[in-house]
Amino acid sequence: MLCHNKTLGQQIAQQRKKRQLSQAQLAAITGMNPKFLSNIEAGHKARIRIYTLARLAAGLGMS
Repeated sequence: MLCHNKTLGQQIAQQRKKRQLSQAQLAAITGMNPKFLSNIEAGHKARIRIYTLARLAAGLGMS
């Protein structure tokens, strides 16, 4: 596990909570598996593709 991924996951979780979305809601918005999103937020994914980050950013209303 890389430290920067854990930090990234924490930032995603923070933005999700700021928008009052559950993991299940964000997963549905982005078309992701809720467990996959949970793993990202927990820092368990060592590699996150740019496409995945773009989907998360769009789902969170960020550009």
